[in-house]
Formats: sequence, C-alpha cells, structure tokens
Amino acid sequence: MKIRKINNLIPVLFSLVLLVAGCKREFDTPPLPTIPETETMTISELREWQATEGGIISISTDLSVYGIITMDETDGNIYKNVYMQDHTGAVNVRMLNGGGLYEGDSVRIYLKGTILNQYNGVLQIDSVDVDLNVIKQSTNNGLTPEVVEIGEITALKESQLVKLENVQFIKPDLNKTFADGENLISEDRYLEDADGNTVKVRTSGYAAFADEEIPNGSGNLVCIVNHFNGEVQLLIRSFNEINLNGARFPGLLLTKNFDDGEITSSGWTTYSVLGPEVFWETSSAGGAPNDYAVIKNYIDGTNIACENWLISSPVDLTAGDSPVLNFDNAMNYTGPALQCYISTDYDGSSNPNDQGTWTEVPFTASGGGFTWANSTDIPLGAFIGENVYVGFKYTGSGSDGSTWELDNIVIRG
Repeated sequence: MKIRKINNLIPVLFSLVLLVAGCKREFDTPPLPTIPETETMTISELREWQATEGGIISISTDLSVYGIITMDETDGNIYKNVYMQDHTGAVNVRMLNGGGLYEGDSVRIYLKGTILNQYNGVLQIDSVDVDLNVIKQSTNNGLTPEVVEIGEITALKESQLVKLENVQFIKPDLNKTFADGENLISEDRYLEDADGNTVKVRTSGYAAFADEEIPNGSGNLVCIVNHFNGEVQLLIRSFNEINLNGARFPGLLLTKNFDDGEITSSGWTTYSVLGPEVFWETSSAGGAPNDYAVIKNYIDGTNIACENWLISSPVDLTAGDSPVLNFDNAMNYTGPALQCYISTDYDGSSNPNDQGTWTEVPFTASGGGFTWANSTDIPLGAFIGENVYVGFKYTGSGSDGSTWELDNIVIRG
C-alpha cells in the first residue's frame, strides 16, 4: 500500500517540477528595451545647443545621439561615466550607475530624461540610465585616435581620443607613481616633447595602474583630452596604451607650478632669516585658474622687516646642454625687488646667508600692478656638470615692502 501511494505521487511531483521550471525560464528572460525612434542630433549639434542656451538643459523631447564609446570604467581611471565620439566631436557621458558600457560599443543614447550641461567647462550628457536610455548597435568597434602634438592640444579637443608621439614624462616625475593608489589620491604628472611643450596627465587614485611607476623613456601613448575650466589634462584609458620604451631626449629638469596648493612639495623648502611672521604661501586670488606662490610683509596693517627664501630641490645639470631657467612673476607696491640666485654647494637645509655660495642671476621682472611677466630664459650654461639649487630671496623693511608672486618655474635642457 505504501509503495502504491508513493507511485501515485510521482506524476504530481513531476508536474510541479515542470511548472516551477517553466516559471523560472520566464522570470530569467529580461524584457527587451523599447526606445522610440526619434530625431537624431550629432555631438557637435548638442554642443552648439548647450552653448546657445547656456546653463542646464533638461531634455524633454524625443531626441537621440549616436556614437562609439572611446573610454570606459574598466581600468578605474573614471567612474560612472564614459567618453563617446562621433564624426563631429566627442562628449562625456555621466551615468546614474556604473557599468554596462564598454570601449568599442556603438550606441544610441535616447536623450529624453537626460540633462545637457557643463561641469567645470566640460560638456556632459548627464543622468543617463544605461538600461532605459541606451541601445547598443554593435560591439568591438575600433576608433583610430587622432595623432596630435602637445602644442595642438587645447580645450577645443575636449573629450576626444588622441595619440601623442615622441613624448616622455618630465624628469622630476621619474621614480614616482601615476597616483597614490594606497590612499586613493589622484595625482598630476607631466608629459613633454622635444620642443619643451608640456601637458598635464591626471590619474585617479582608483586607477588600476595608480601605483605603477612612471616610465623612464620616450615614445607614444593614447589618451582622452579632458580639461578643468580650460586647463588641459589628459586621461590615460589603459596602462597597455603607454609605450614609452625609447631613449630619453633632453627635457625639463625642474618644474614647480604650485597647482597642488603646496609651497614645499617636490622637495622645495623655505627659510626665514628674519621676520618669522612673513612666509611664502599659495593663492589663487585675482581669478587665477590655479594656485601660485605669493609673499608679502604687510601684516595686520604694518610692514615687518624680513628676509625669507624659497629654495628648490637640487637639479642635476650633469646631462644635456644649454640649460635655462624660466618663470613667471608679478608684483605690486613699493619695496625691494625679488632676487633670484643659483648655488652649486648649498646643503639643502641651512641658512642660505651662512651656507653655500649663491650667484645672483638677473631676470625680467613685473612692472607692478600685479601684472604677470615672464622672466625670459636665464642661461645656466655656467653651471653645467653641477647639481644646483634655485633660490628666490624676498626682503622687506619696517617702512615698505612689495607683494611678489611666482609661478611656472622650470629648468629646461
């Protein structure tokens, strides 16, 4: 009797299994996206639309844009956004959630419900839902990057895929990593060409190659042109696209632009000989796009007698030829002029009045009114074969004192 009862249950159990299996198959089948056919716009037309209207445009009409994804999130250098390019230009696409779009995807983006705006001057299609706004047309589409020189890269090439040839990272960036992966801090490094042109490379601390060491060679690399309110910064999309294995050429030996907001980063030091209340600091006052160094002795309505030095890290002039020093400067108010010195025997930490032999070098100075002037190239040929320090000496008295500003300090050669 027991056997017969069990056997009678088998057809019922089998039917339940089929029913559950059938439900499972139906549940796992995703609904096909249904995006209506719409009018299309090119990326350049989107850019012109935003430039004409200005501000934030919430798109409420049936429009679409087509393009190929040129950079995705795979290597971690960007997050919840991708770059897309068509035959008219390129644009940054910001997504509500990460993932789903990959380099080489040919896509149609349904623009209804998205936002067209600028973020720090960069055009963006914002608030894109990959599931609701995007239809992939095909995958694995190769897009040949435009070969450009550093001097040709401007904000007008915003978001475009480019290839730089015959470039290298500047010498002060060697032995560094692309970013700080341990502390997840983004960093800036600089590429240069043989003509002395430079461009910033910005890498996220989350990038898969953040802790890779900067290559010590010349060659080519592929990247996306980005910018921050007009100041160009390149984004590397993959470590495998960095091909810098050739011999180095003479280039920048020193660079200090204070963009990091720090006076003493990269081995720079200050020394207060007189007037401890007077010190070098960074500022972006006056509408400057980035920080610069500034010093003054007018404190709380009083001029303070002082002498304060800003001194570089040591610079190796044993290789290359015809090295030159160059920097930008601005000043205002009456007082002693800023002075620039070179030393080959400074110890890097002592009072520069007591230690090291310092040779003053003349430079073209600002005429006042906080008007920036370029120093013009200062020849350093007399110091070839030496390790040198550059020192800027600021002085003020108890009755007067100028405000001096410095930026973009470089030694080439």
